[in-house]
Amino acid sequence: MKEIQERIVDAYIYLMKLDPKKWTLLHDGGHRHGIMTINISEALNSVLKKARVLPLKALVELIFNKLVKYFHQHREEAENCVHPFPTRILDKFLRIEMKSREHKVTTYNPREGIYMVKSPIRVSGTGNNVYTLRLNNKSCSCGKWQTYTLPCSHVLVVCRENGSRTDTYVPDIFATNIQKNFPSEFSSSLE
Repeated sequence: MKEIQERIVDAYIYLMKLDPKKWTLLHDGGHRHGIMTINISEALNSVLKKARVLPLKALVELIFNKLVKYFHQHREEAENCVHPFPTRILDKFLRIEMKSREHKVTTYNPREGIYMVKSPIRVSGTGNNVYTLRLNNKSCSCGKWQTYTLPCSHVLVVCRENGSRTDTYVPDIFATNIQKNFPSEFSSSLE
């Protein structure tokens, strides 16, 4: 028992020496985009399930080839896309847009981009929540915008109310033109 306690204390001391931004979701400033450690671990486990028995060199090659294939597929999708965003992002954006149509907006300070957004009351009794949106800071009190980096429904309703373009609040990482620029020399390793 004492050995376990010592290991826990050692781990605690080690972690306290590190910058909390690098290992906690609470202090990362929203840069992990909603990825919790267990979810990413599960995703990696499912991708590498068959590779667990491989030697290290073969494992590294497998991971590299899977990543190249992934980026190659997304690059091809981007080249064939007529929209500024890939289909999966556009679909999500449209679902958020539909949800935003039910919200009510109150403008607090348009110069500083501060708005209050109220959600409707649902049949289930939920809803009727009030959120503070700060467009200039790209933050909403619901936390979804900061976590997932795509604008939440509260951003979309405010943009519709004040006539601003919603696509300016979507990060460039989701744009098809960024995916089109993935270096084509990496795709040659697929053949």
